[in-house]
Amino acid sequence: MTKDVRIINIEEGKITAGCDRNACEGCKSSLFCRGKNSEFEVFNPHKLELEKGDEVTIDMPPGKTIFASVMSLIFPLACFFLAMLAGYFITPDNELLQLLCAVIGLAAGFLISSVYFRFTRVKYTPVITNKIETDKDSDL
Repeated sequence: MTKDVRIINIEEGKITAGCDRNACEGCKSSLFCRGKNSEFEVFNPHKLELEKGDEVTIDMPPGKTIFASVMSLIFPLACFFLAMLAGYFITPDNELLQLLCAVIGLAAGFLISSVYFRFTRVKYTPVITNKIETDKDSDL
């Protein structure tokens, strides 16, 4: 997935980019997007010379996007059902304990997911592929 964005801030090597909300209207996941403010961190592996206000193209491979969605949403849900099933085998007659096991499984799934993304954040951060030359750059 490639997208054109604008650099909002560069501070101590951390680059924040943003996009026009109108660009998100055609996206199938716009309802579930956590970035309603349209600001997110990007990575500059090619060490391009960037300034605040520059327009760049970012890339996030579809496989990484799908895996990140699965890991953050489907994995905790799977933990929920597995823990509920384990609760059923432990006490088949106690539905309250089964529910408690399921909720603990869901919480554990979200915890594991958040720890995983804390250590692999750079791997799933969008990458700047190139700088878009604008009229501002040609006037210099």
